[in-house]
Amino acid sequence: MARISTYIKDTNLNDLDMVIGTDYDNSNATVNFKLESIAEYMRDSFGSTYTFTQATPSSIWTITHSLEKFPSITVVDSSNNVVVGFSTYDNSNQITLEFSAPFAGKAYLN
Repeated sequence: MARISTYIKDTNLNDLDMVIGTDYDNSNATVNFKLESIAEYMRDSFGSTYTFTQATPSSIWTITHSLEKFPSITVVDSSNNVVVGFSTYDNSNQITLEFSAPFAGKAYLN
């Protein structure tokens, strides 16, 4: 494999730019990958995330996330303390969270 000892830093990258890598599924062949294909692989492998903000205190949060999956959920209050409640997966794009008392905070879905 070629070695690069010096290079000019390119700060103008786009989706069609290429990087050299090893393709495990192709007998470890050295191939060029487009940045857009690497980004797509990362999205497919690690999934999307969604952050929901509940600005007004409420004991029931209905979250439409459009992730097309049943994500894991972490909820924090406005002081970043983790809060535990009851979650219902309404469908692959919506969750309802119920808590014992109203509060404002965020739900992190992934």
